[in-house]
Amino acid sequence: MKSVFFWLLITAVVVAGVSCGGESETSNDRLERAFAEGRSGIWLSGHGIVVRELGTTGAEQRVQVRVSDDLSVIVRRDTEAASGISVAAGDRLDFHGLYNFHGGGGTVSRTHPDPSQSGGGGWIKVNGVRQD
Repeated sequence: MKSVFFWLLITAVVVAGVSCGGESETSNDRLERAFAEGRSGIWLSGHGIVVRELGTTGAEQRVQVRVSDDLSVIVRRDTEAASGISVAAGDRLDFHGLYNFHGGGGTVSRTHPDPSQSGGGGWIKVNGVRQD
């Protein structure tokens, strides 16, 4: 009986850690599926390696991110809603935002915190450091 209780307790602790925001690597599964299906308007998270910064146009910073050997996306940051980010080629970029498909890979926008959005909006991490 004690061993059953012990394993139930361990399981509960592990599940609580994962569901309460335990740090884990951001998966690209949903992003790759959205691209393969040509879907748009999807809130998702992903990660990749910065290929290059495409610059800032008006109030938008754009960064090209290689997600896999077959997929790159443009991550967009609204610099009026949040501070710009400092990135260099080779940096790891984790992101959460609104994905829109295009044949070249797609774009991820709304990567800034926004309390009016379900879940609080988007975010960006550069080399593991959150950039709000």
